[in-house]
Amino acid sequence: MSKISIEELKEKCKRFEELEKRGTFYDMALNMINKGFEIEAFFLILATWNFATFRYAMKDFDINGFKKIIKKQCNPIFDKLKDKNLETVNFDEIKEDVEELYNILSAIKGVKYTGASKLMHLKNPKLFIMWDGYIKKHYGFRKGVANDYINFLKKMQKMFKDIKWEEEDKTLAKAIDEYNYVAITLPKLKKRKKNTPT
Repeated sequence: MSKISIEELKEKCKRFEELEKRGTFYDMALNMINKGFEIEAFFLILATWNFATFRYAMKDFDINGFKKIIKKQCNPIFDKLKDKNLETVNFDEIKEDVEELYNILSAIKGVKYTGASKLMHLKNPKLFIMWDGYIKKHYGFRKGVANDYINFLKKMQKMFKDIKWEEEDKTLAKAIDEYNYVAITLPKLKKRKKNTPT
């Protein structure tokens, strides 16, 4: 498993900003979270960055049920983890909490595995890294279950451990997501598009 240089990471982040127009939705969602509009922020991310899954659940999505799950089941765990960050955390010590959160969120129709990682990241952008189907498979986590997600976080922590990230407007966890998106997801999407008959 090769380590990534800071130059390579910054170059991929720059490419992400140039290529991905949905980036502004992420900034808006983070801003909404910071102002206390958590549920609205979650829906914005699900509708823009998890659309492939969320669109099938939109018609009969239980908004009140979702609010209760976030408030009663998820937020107490998020609160426990709020001071943790990717650079210094011992994932073995918080494994149960992370897996519980992931299991709760990924069981929701319209959220599933990709959406769970996105909502977790939005709540704690210093700790959690987003993933998608292509990224999961690339790193060998085909099932996408909670244990896979914690092992993915450990793998990312190890791969990027020598990076001294000092950008104030972006966490290391978000930079890693952008790296993975540009290095893995975009080439796969391009290949898929090329192979799809018009």
